Amino acid sequence: MAYPDFPYRIDTQGRTATTTHLDVIRDRIEQVLFTEPGERVMMPTFGCGLHRLLFAGISDAVVENTRSLVSTSLQTWMQDDIDLSDVGVRFENGALYIDVAYVVLPTGESQLATFEREVSA
Repeated sequence: MAYPDFPYRIDTQGRTATTTHLDVIRDRIEQVLFTEPGERVMMPTFGCGLHRLLFAGISDAVVENTRSLVSTSLQTWMQDDIDLSDVGVRFENGALYIDVAYVVLPTGESQLATFEREVSA
């Protein structure tokens, strides 16, 4: 089955670009992570709120808060799509990396996705 790709775009044949189910799940995780609560009018609590932590400086407490925030948000918004296995957070070379290990429901396929955002100085 084909699913509309995110972000929405037109493919080379002038049709809506499509993707696989696994890619759709990964795209939805990315949307949860990088959408700020209040950004979506019809879903005001949707999102993770990571941007507010990007300016908090790098410390063990910020890393743990970020990991907890990501875990909670994904368990809230993706509970019908994934079983969250692990979340890793690290700051390297001016960027935030979030590693998300999960099992796709109902297929049971294990996946690992890494998401990256530059951290403003």
